[in-house]
Amino acid sequence: MASVPHSLSHYIVFSYHKNHQELVFKVYQYLKDQNLPVWIDVEDGVNKDQYNSVREKITGLVCFMTPMYESSRRCQQDVEFAKNEGIPIIACRILPNWKPSGWLNKVTSDLLIIDLRDINDKNFEDKVQKLQQKLNWLLDTGRNSPVMSQSSVTDPSMLGDRSIVYKEPSTLPPKNKSSINHQKKQPVKYRMLPTTCRLYLSNVMTCSHEYILINANNHLHLFDKNLRLIRSNKDVRIAESNLQDLCWCPNLNNFIILTRKQIYLMNPLTCKLSLVENFKSNDRLEEYVSCCCSDEKLYLVTCQLSTKTYFFHDYNLPTFRFCRKLRIRDLIGTSLLIQNGLFNKYEIEDLISIRYFQQKTAIIMKIASNWYIYIFSLHEQPVLVKEYQLDGKSRIAILNPSTQWIVFKDYLANEFIQVNIDLKNNETDQSVDFVKGCIDFDAHLRSVALFGPSNLVLLIDNALILYKN
Repeated sequence: MASVPHSLSHYIVFSYHKNHQELVFKVYQYLKDQNLPVWIDVEDGVNKDQYNSVREKITGLVCFMTPMYESSRRCQQDVEFAKNEGIPIIACRILPNWKPSGWLNKVTSDLLIIDLRDINDKNFEDKVQKLQQKLNWLLDTGRNSPVMSQSSVTDPSMLGDRSIVYKEPSTLPPKNKSSINHQKKQPVKYRMLPTTCRLYLSNVMTCSHEYILINANNHLHLFDKNLRLIRSNKDVRIAESNLQDLCWCPNLNNFIILTRKQIYLMNPLTCKLSLVENFKSNDRLEEYVSCCCSDEKLYLVTCQLSTKTYFFHDYNLPTFRFCRKLRIRDLIGTSLLIQNGLFNKYEIEDLISIRYFQQKTAIIMKIASNWYIYIFSLHEQPVLVKEYQLDGKSRIAILNPSTQWIVFKDYLANEFIQVNIDLKNNETDQSVDFVKGCIDFDAHLRSVALFGPSNLVLLIDNALILYKN
């Protein structure tokens, strides 16, 4: 290992076997030219006493893994020292057709390895930039980062600031600027999805107070509060294109899995699926679209494909006894005023989701080429109480308190907005209610869900990120 001038407040140590010194030094020189505080023994030199005296300044250890590295007692001491001191470890693989085993595998098995295999002059910069991105992020967050110091899996493609930046949108009137404008929230936890959960990853996600449920690689996967995969269902294949919605049902203490033609219950303790026979659709021209639950009811939206007609259903829980079926177009009435001042015929072109809150449902649908959130109060006959126009196809996550929502795109995007819903005010212009903008992910947001009473889980690219709401 090596030293740098003591004036630096933090630095990155390179750990490697001498047989690969030439390549490692080339990486070191490139990163040093990018003004990163890296150090290496052939450049600076340091003895054990000097190293121990400055170890509090070490922000991370980069280990260049090879069979020789794994067999080296000195290299093992480097890694074990970093692990014992809580120093984040960044692992790079530089030889093809080889994987670490033994002590090295135990330390690095939770890490997404940076691939420097087959590195050459043509691809050198592209490969090393992935390491550079990771180091930049690590220097920004520090050695006590909840992402790195707990050996969470990380991905170089997602490096950059993982904080949520709240800022007031420029088009809105000033509102609580002192407390809202440019607030930052740092992640509490961050973990890359296992490789088995990255193919055919659905944008639909839901949570209970204890579990996070996603669909990937045509199967359902359950994660705990530490964002670790705890079990998967391998018995029932649910393709991404077939999955319509997921929701947690507190009455049944089960997840509800909605596909185009069937409804399943999933026990989180076993991850086993059971088909709800009451809802097995025999009409090939009717499909399930979305679902949500209250403490006593299950609410469903279906679509009659031949006429593109959407229906609202509700059922009593836990018996699934049918209560009513209503055409959603009839519930809207003549509320939607289009730009030319004439009323539209309210033909629903598309509908994406339904969500429950405070004896109300929010339904996101497309009418006259525009996307809206329609809010209905649930009485004997659902009554429309408010509408909001959106700037594109979106989904919502209802937070705590339930008047705060996250609105995010139903396609890969790098932003979302937080909305304060004012149901006491009859004003339907969204500009008075959209209070906070959340930006700067430098990644692709797939889904958002409330986890427990106050945590927010984001599915970004191939990772789960946990924030305090």
